[in-house]
Amino acid sequence: MIHLTLIIVDFLTGLLAAGAWALASAGGVIAGIVASGFVGVSLIRRWRKKN
Repeated sequence: MIHLTLIIVDFLTGLLAAGAWALASAGGVIAGIVASGFVGVSLIRRWRKKN
């Protein structure tokens, strides 16, 4: 019975770690998209000011 409990706890811990990793990677992707959008907008504004 103790072994089964350890397996379940290990499985749940793995799920939590995988979920945290997925959230972190998705957050990184979203942050990258937002940052690239800001950089793009600022570059377009500078280019329009020059012309």
